[in-house]
Amino acid sequence: MKIRKKTNPHNIKGSTRVLVGLLFCLLIASSVSTAAAAGMHNTIQEYDGAGTCIVCHQQAGEDFVTSIHNTWLGTAEYIEGKNGTQTGKLTSVNDFCIAVKSNEALCGNCHTGYGLLEYDFSIEQIDCLICHAPDYKKTASGPDPSINATEAARNVGMPTLEMCLRCHATAGGGDNNKRGDLELAMGALNVSEDLDVHMSAGMTCQDCHTFIDHHVSGRGMDLRVDDTDFVVSCDNEGCHDPMPHANGSTYNEHTDRIYCTTCHITAYGKVHTVEMSRDWEHRTPNEDNALNTKMYTPTYVRESNPAPIQVWWNRRSEIMDLADPVVFNSDGVLVMAKPSGGIDDPASKIYASRLHLGRQPWDGTYLLPFVTMTVLMQDNMTQALFESTGKIYDPIEYVDTNRYMGIFHGVSPKEDALICDDCHVDHMIDFEALGYEVEKDASGNLVSATKPGESLNLADLSSDDTQKEDTETQSTSTPGFGVVSALCGFLAIVCLQLRRK
Repeated sequence: MKIRKKTNPHNIKGSTRVLVGLLFCLLIASSVSTAAAAGMHNTIQEYDGAGTCIVCHQQAGEDFVTSIHNTWLGTAEYIEGKNGTQTGKLTSVNDFCIAVKSNEALCGNCHTGYGLLEYDFSIEQIDCLICHAPDYKKTASGPDPSINATEAARNVGMPTLEMCLRCHATAGGGDNNKRGDLELAMGALNVSEDLDVHMSAGMTCQDCHTFIDHHVSGRGMDLRVDDTDFVVSCDNEGCHDPMPHANGSTYNEHTDRIYCTTCHITAYGKVHTVEMSRDWEHRTPNEDNALNTKMYTPTYVRESNPAPIQVWWNRRSEIMDLADPVVFNSDGVLVMAKPSGGIDDPASKIYASRLHLGRQPWDGTYLLPFVTMTVLMQDNMTQALFESTGKIYDPIEYVDTNRYMGIFHGVSPKEDALICDDCHVDHMIDFEALGYEVEKDASGNLVSATKPGESLNLADLSSDDTQKEDTETQSTSTPGFGVVSALCGFLAIVCLQLRRK
């Protein structure tokens, strides 16, 4: 006969009261600490730059002053041919606003300090408000005159989506111009799941891009230097397991060669159209309502909801700097940034990516920096080049350029992810571009795609040939709701368990 131990209800009630009391204390402590911090900042009489902040945050200033966010320069570790060299945004060239060298004032609107014009990246020149104050605006040399900097300093807090996106979503001169997978709509109070499932769950940028001593983790295909040794990845501990799908799912067999974004980001430029190309040779006059003047803008091509392309990437890249001579690919195009890796590289995975096209001036050997505002306001490329290089170019020669950029944000709900038939029947993946051996019929339709040296035809596999994803997927943790929230959740679970007893 099995004897069941009798549970003392008074003990359960007592334990529950203790846990609830602890939970209440945690919430109160959090509120008090937040209120205390706000109260301290309310005492700021006048904001005079970093000097105001480092009175209390000296260590934070010393940490941040060496960060890539501040210096825009570092030692390359994962760039082919540049390992050990100093590189970064300061030495870069791109197909958007071209180069910091010629556009310091424009770039300074987002740079995290006030010393870009003089290349002074000392602690005194840090602008803490660009990352910590809501609704803040700056120039290269100080706070924007249109805002009250002292009032902004009194309202500082932890970085929010809005604070990060006001720079990262508008890189390249406007919303969704450059990165493609970051747009201002992601900084809204409520973000829809269709736009990004992580942001809709309340996650912030730093939940993935871990900060270590004010240095931010993470790198993209076209980024030159890393700010920390921490690798930002979907399968990091506390996020999604390396085998994230249900036990026995065929999808788990793909994770060693296909990165999560390939299947789970099906489109970008979801709210605001995304820039696909920028041609600086052919310009069009337009009325700028904000400036109430005529602007001569480069020819843009923008799209809504384009699908990513797929590329192999082993987390190393080939990236061109302004001082590098031009090298063309087999199509006669200058590739400014591209991922390293390939089908025969075991360290490579297939990632979601995008390709941005450009056309810009060069001298036959190097790409040329120019002052973009001179082109935009005067439609005078000759003058813009002279202001930057001190030389007159007549005639001006142009060259086609492109760059690959990884697509990492804008994760779709799981029911919208790609399934077996999307790649193996409908051929939404470009097998030929990825290095597979392909055969096509007379109409150009894909008949077969095989990995070199193998016989399995990947272009003719149906869902009947592969194991479908189980309807119930393995649960994965969603990080990013703070220490207090995590403790509250834990305590709530304990309370429920005790009540069940």
